[in-house]
Amino acid sequence: MCLSKPQKVISFSEGYAIVRYMGKEKKVRSPIALKPGEYVICQSNVVAHRIPEKQAKEMLREWKKLNEWG
Repeated sequence: MCLSKPQKVISFSEGYAIVRYMGKEKKVRSPIALKPGEYVICQSNVVAHRIPEKQAKEMLREWKKLNEWG
């Protein structure tokens, strides 16, 4: 089972996006056009889908709780 964390889109161009999670940026392939500031879920460095900001922030809060728990 794979658990993906929301990542914030920093930029998008020609089918690729730069996304940020916990201060780290990486380049991922995106079959959908994206705008800076949107949140996405990626699988194997490919954008799987876009998610609402509210949902992304809730998920990130839960991830933070899990990291504190362990």
